[in-house]
Amino acid sequence: MHRVRRAIMGANAGVVGLLAAALWDPVIAHGVTSLASGLVAAAGFAALLTRRVPPWAVVVGSAALGAALL
Repeated sequence: MHRVRRAIMGANAGVVGLLAAALWDPVIAHGVTSLASGLVAAAGFAALLTRRVPPWAVVVGSAALGAALL
């Protein structure tokens, strides 16, 4: 049972690494092109971390902020 648990933990770490790589290349490397867009992204991420803001509200708020900053 201990080996199975360690194998699952290793697979979980691999999945987290793949998700981080998938987030970095298309989203952060190409989507965050200025300080303003980086601040909008950081604010949205912080709002999601608090779990007090629903994801749809973060999407709408980020779109509105992005449009206002253009």
